[in-house]
Amino acid sequence: MNPLEHVLSALSVNWAVTTPLHAGGRWAMHFAGRLDLRVEVVVQGRAHVVVGEEGFWAEHGDCYVIAGRRPYRIAGDPDTPSVPAGPIYEDENGTPRDTGTIGEGHDTTLIGAGFTCDPEAARLLGVLPPVVHVRGTGSGTAQTTIELISSEIDGGSRMILDRLSQVLLLQVLRDHALSPSLHPQLGPALKALHDNLKHPWTVSELAGVAAMSRSTFFLRFKETVGMTPLDYLLRLRMQTAARRLRDTTDTVATIASNAGYSTESAFSAAFKRFSGQAPGEYRRQVT
Repeated sequence: MNPLEHVLSALSVNWAVTTPLHAGGRWAMHFAGRLDLRVEVVVQGRAHVVVGEEGFWAEHGDCYVIAGRRPYRIAGDPDTPSVPAGPIYEDENGTPRDTGTIGEGHDTTLIGAGFTCDPEAARLLGVLPPVVHVRGTGSGTAQTTIELISSEIDGGSRMILDRLSQVLLLQVLRDHALSPSLHPQLGPALKALHDNLKHPWTVSELAGVAAMSRSTFFLRFKETVGMTPLDYLLRLRMQTAARRLRDTTDTVATIASNAGYSTESAFSAAFKRFSGQAPGEYRRQVT
């Protein structure tokens, strides 16, 4: 199982809202990055998307996922100054509009959905790339869902669009997780981490599991996962501990031991740095 598959296995998302966008002419808008994840489908026309330093044209039938609370920009014309997206999608009272409109005329239609995640899962979104672009000419499980969304946009049920968008999000991320472009040698090291969270792993030991030199493993891991091996291990331990605090009656001492901490106090300090709450306080709040 590769890094993204591990994240997806624990990822719990809640859809925020699904809204079509009708655009035309020379237009551009930017998003502040208020949501943990956003998926958008180009139903008609094309749009230029910029996330950080990465830019690309999303064509008819394409979709893309923006991961993490990252600002991004979409436009019909890359050279046109952008306006904030908020007023396009919400009225002055913050109520979502049925349809967003921008520009002159209507030669482009997009449909987008925003999602929030449980706080502990959101902290692992750094494993995902800033943007995943799925081309309409490609293969994969997402293509059928993209076609269904396109067919539902005119006169379809908002509830159906919401559910299809949630399915599409998970399909896109799963297809990306299974992509052969992700470095295959990291798999054994990730499996070892997940299989034995309490082990006092070192970078050198993980590099040996991956049959790579320490320096090469460190760089490949950080490039692929988006964080260092030990940062990933810490987040994984804390995310797993949070889930056990929420879903089991295990004592904090037991959870601390299973997370690789020799004392409950050391675990509690690490968990509070991660979540902003002590383990007992977190458990009382979520159960």
